[in-house]
Amino acid sequence: MRDTKGIIIDVRGSLCPKPVIETKKVTDTNPSEVVTTIVDNEVSRDNVEKFGKSRGYGVTIEQEGKDFYLTMVPNQVSVDAFDAENLQIPGANIGNRVMLMTKDYLGEGSEELGRNLMKTFWTCMVEADIKPSKIYFINSAVNMVINDSVHLDNLKQLADAGVEIAACGICLDYYNVKDQVGVGSITNLYAITDSIVGENLVKL
Repeated sequence: MRDTKGIIIDVRGSLCPKPVIETKKVTDTNPSEVVTTIVDNEVSRDNVEKFGKSRGYGVTIEQEGKDFYLTMVPNQVSVDAFDAENLQIPGANIGNRVMLMTKDYLGEGSEELGRNLMKTFWTCMVEADIKPSKIYFINSAVNMVINDSVHLDNLKQLADAGVEIAACGICLDYYNVKDQVGVGSITNLYAITDSIVGENLVKL
Protein backbone atom coordinates (compact mmCIF):
# COMPACT_ATOMS: atom_id res chain seq x y z
CA MET A 1 0.00 0.00 0.00
CA ARG A 2 1.18 3.50 -0.79
CA ASP A 3 2.50 5.93 1.85
CA THR A 4 -0.33 8.07 3.22
CA LYS A 5 -0.11 11.16 5.38
CA GLY A 6 -1.82 12.14 8.60
CA ILE A 7 -5.22 10.77 9.55
CA ILE A 8 -6.53 8.18 7.10
CA ILE A 9 -10.22 7.96 6.18
CA ASP A 10 -10.81 4.86 4.06
CA VAL A 11 -14.29 5.07 2.54
CA ARG A 12 -13.71 2.87 -0.48
CA GLY A 13 -16.93 1.10 -1.40
CA SER A 14 -19.05 4.02 -0.15
CA LEU A 15 -21.08 6.41 -2.27
CA CYS A 16 -21.74 10.06 -1.60
CA PRO A 17 -22.57 11.65 0.67
CA LYS A 18 -20.82 9.27 3.10
CA PRO A 19 -17.22 10.08 2.03
CA VAL A 20 -17.88 13.82 2.51
CA ILE A 21 -19.70 13.27 5.80
CA GLU A 22 -16.91 11.09 7.21
CA THR A 23 -14.27 13.58 6.04
CA LYS A 24 -16.21 16.45 7.62
CA LYS A 25 -16.45 14.62 10.96
CA VAL A 26 -12.70 14.05 11.08
CA THR A 27 -11.72 17.57 9.97
CA ASP A 28 -14.17 19.14 12.42
CA THR A 29 -12.57 17.30 15.35
CA ASN A 30 -8.98 17.56 14.04
CA PRO A 31 -8.81 20.94 12.30
CA SER A 32 -5.02 21.24 12.37
CA GLU A 33 -4.24 17.72 11.12
CA VAL A 34 -3.38 16.53 7.64
CA VAL A 35 -6.14 14.21 6.46
CA THR A 36 -6.08 11.70 3.62
CA THR A 37 -9.41 10.38 2.34
CA ILE A 38 -9.39 7.31 0.12
CA VAL A 39 -12.29 6.81 -2.31
CA ASP A 40 -12.84 4.61 -5.32
CA ASN A 41 -15.19 6.59 -7.54
CA GLU A 42 -14.97 9.92 -9.35
CA VAL A 43 -18.11 11.48 -7.84
CA SER A 44 -16.78 10.99 -4.31
CA ARG A 45 -13.34 12.22 -5.40
CA ASP A 46 -14.83 15.43 -6.80
CA ASN A 47 -17.10 16.06 -3.81
CA VAL A 48 -14.38 15.47 -1.21
CA GLU A 49 -12.09 17.79 -3.17
CA LYS A 50 -14.78 20.52 -3.24
CA PHE A 51 -15.40 20.06 0.47
CA GLY A 52 -11.70 20.36 1.31
CA LYS A 53 -11.24 23.50 -0.76
CA SER A 54 -14.39 25.06 0.69
CA ARG A 55 -12.82 24.65 4.17
CA GLY A 56 -9.51 26.22 3.19
CA TYR A 57 -7.49 23.03 2.76
CA GLY A 58 -4.85 22.53 0.13
CA VAL A 59 -6.01 19.39 -1.66
CA THR A 60 -3.78 17.07 -3.69
CA ILE A 61 -5.12 14.01 -5.49
CA GLU A 62 -3.18 10.90 -6.42
CA GLN A 63 -4.61 7.88 -8.21
CA GLU A 64 -3.52 4.30 -7.70
CA GLY A 65 -5.50 1.87 -9.80
CA LYS A 66 -9.16 2.68 -9.27
CA ASP A 67 -8.49 4.35 -5.90
CA PHE A 68 -8.10 8.08 -5.33
CA TYR A 69 -6.05 9.45 -2.40
CA LEU A 70 -7.06 13.00 -1.46
CA THR A 71 -4.58 14.58 0.93
CA MET A 72 -5.85 17.74 2.64
CA VAL A 73 -3.41 20.07 4.31
CA PRO A 74 -4.98 22.76 6.52
CA ASN A 75 -4.48 26.47 5.91
CA GLN A 76 -2.77 25.99 2.57
CA VAL A 77 -5.26 28.00 0.56
CA SER A 78 -7.72 30.70 1.46
CA VAL A 79 -11.41 29.88 1.37
CA ASP A 80 -12.58 30.93 -2.07
CA ALA A 81 -15.96 31.87 -3.40
CA PHE A 82 -17.02 28.25 -3.59
CA ASP A 83 -20.58 27.93 -2.30
CA ALA A 84 -20.74 25.09 0.19
CA GLU A 85 -24.34 24.50 -0.85
CA ASN A 86 -22.97 23.05 -4.10
CA LEU A 87 -21.83 20.02 -2.16
CA GLN A 88 -24.14 17.03 -2.03
CA ILE A 89 -24.24 17.62 1.57
CA PRO A 90 -24.35 21.04 2.63
CA GLY A 91 -22.09 21.94 13.19
CA ALA A 92 -25.45 23.08 14.27
CA ASN A 93 -26.18 26.70 13.43
CA ILE A 94 -29.78 27.57 12.63
CA GLY A 95 -30.40 29.66 9.53
CA ASN A 96 -33.48 31.61 8.52
CA ARG A 97 -34.90 29.16 6.01
CA VAL A 98 -38.24 27.42 6.42
CA MET A 99 -38.80 24.08 4.72
CA LEU A 100 -42.20 22.81 3.59
CA MET A 101 -42.20 19.06 3.00
CA THR A 102 -45.17 18.11 0.81
CA LYS A 103 -44.57 14.38 0.27
CA ASP A 104 -42.63 11.47 1.70
CA TYR A 105 -40.29 11.08 -1.26
CA LEU A 106 -37.88 13.44 -2.97
CA GLY A 107 -38.26 14.72 -6.51
CA GLU A 108 -40.50 13.52 -9.32
CA GLY A 109 -40.49 10.26 -11.25
CA SER A 110 -39.78 7.02 -9.43
CA GLU A 111 -41.24 7.09 -5.91
CA GLU A 112 -38.99 4.19 -4.88
CA LEU A 113 -35.92 6.15 -5.91
CA GLY A 114 -37.38 9.27 -4.30
CA ARG A 115 -37.78 7.52 -0.96
CA ASN A 116 -34.16 6.36 -1.05
CA LEU A 117 -33.08 9.89 -1.91
CA MET A 118 -35.10 11.20 1.04
CA LYS A 119 -33.14 8.97 3.43
CA THR A 120 -29.90 10.45 2.13
CA PHE A 121 -31.36 13.96 2.25
CA TRP A 122 -32.11 13.79 5.99
CA THR A 123 -28.69 12.28 6.71
CA CYS A 124 -27.13 15.23 4.91
CA MET A 125 -29.35 17.71 6.74
CA VAL A 126 -28.21 16.36 10.11
CA GLU A 127 -24.59 16.96 9.08
CA ALA A 128 -25.25 20.38 7.52
CA ASP A 129 -23.43 23.37 9.02
CA ILE A 130 -26.50 25.59 8.63
CA LYS A 131 -29.88 24.05 9.36
CA PRO A 132 -33.35 25.42 8.64
CA SER A 133 -35.19 27.14 11.46
CA LYS A 134 -38.45 25.27 10.85
CA ILE A 135 -39.60 22.21 8.91
CA TYR A 136 -43.30 21.73 8.25
CA PHE A 137 -44.80 18.47 7.03
CA ILE A 138 -48.05 18.32 5.04
CA ASN A 139 -49.87 15.70 2.95
CA SER A 140 -47.99 12.36 2.77
CA ALA A 141 -44.87 13.98 4.24
CA VAL A 142 -46.47 13.59 7.69
CA ASN A 143 -45.67 9.87 7.46
CA MET A 144 -42.02 10.79 8.01
CA VAL A 145 -42.63 11.99 11.59
CA ILE A 146 -44.40 8.89 12.91
CA ASN A 147 -42.87 6.30 15.22
CA ASP A 148 -42.08 3.63 12.62
CA SER A 149 -40.62 6.08 10.08
CA VAL A 150 -37.14 5.29 8.75
CA HIS A 151 -36.43 9.03 9.05
CA LEU A 152 -37.35 9.37 12.73
CA ASP A 153 -33.82 9.23 14.18
CA ASN A 154 -32.54 11.93 11.82
CA LEU A 155 -35.55 14.16 12.47
CA LYS A 156 -35.07 13.76 16.23
CA GLN A 157 -31.44 14.85 15.84
CA LEU A 158 -32.60 17.94 13.96
CA ALA A 159 -35.15 18.71 16.67
CA ASP A 160 -32.46 18.30 19.34
CA ALA A 161 -30.28 20.73 17.35
CA GLY A 162 -32.99 23.40 17.63
CA VAL A 163 -34.96 22.93 14.43
CA GLU A 164 -38.71 23.39 14.91
CA ILE A 165 -40.56 20.40 13.45
CA ALA A 166 -44.34 20.41 13.03
CA ALA A 167 -46.85 18.29 11.13
CA CYS A 168 -50.27 19.27 9.79
CA GLY A 169 -53.05 17.90 12.02
CA ILE A 170 -55.59 17.48 9.19
CA CYS A 171 -53.03 15.49 7.21
CA LEU A 172 -52.23 13.28 10.19
CA ASP A 173 -55.97 12.61 10.58
CA TYR A 174 -56.30 11.79 6.88
CA TYR A 175 -53.57 9.15 7.10
CA ASN A 176 -54.89 7.99 10.48
CA VAL A 177 -51.50 8.42 12.18
CA LYS A 178 -52.15 11.30 14.58
CA ASP A 179 -51.54 9.09 17.61
CA GLN A 180 -48.25 7.85 16.17
CA VAL A 181 -46.32 11.13 15.97
CA GLY A 182 -42.78 10.50 17.22
CA VAL A 183 -41.12 13.88 16.82
CA GLY A 184 -42.11 17.53 16.81
CA SER A 185 -45.52 19.05 17.33
CA ILE A 186 -48.92 19.00 15.63
CA THR A 187 -49.98 22.22 13.98
CA ASN A 188 -52.63 23.50 11.59
CA LEU A 189 -52.60 24.87 8.07
CA TYR A 190 -53.35 28.42 9.22
CA ALA A 191 -50.28 28.42 11.45
CA ILE A 192 -48.16 26.92 8.66
CA THR A 193 -49.40 29.50 6.14
CA ASP A 194 -48.86 32.35 8.57
CA SER A 195 -45.32 31.17 9.24
CA ILE A 196 -44.20 30.60 5.65
CA VAL A 197 -45.56 33.83 4.14
CA GLY A 198 -42.65 36.20 3.71
CA GLU A 199 -40.12 33.66 4.88
CA ASN A 200 -37.15 32.27 2.97
CA LEU A 201 -39.09 29.17 1.93
CA VAL A 202 -37.82 25.90 0.47
CA LYS A 203 -40.57 23.59 -0.78
CA LEU A 204 -39.89 19.90 -1.36
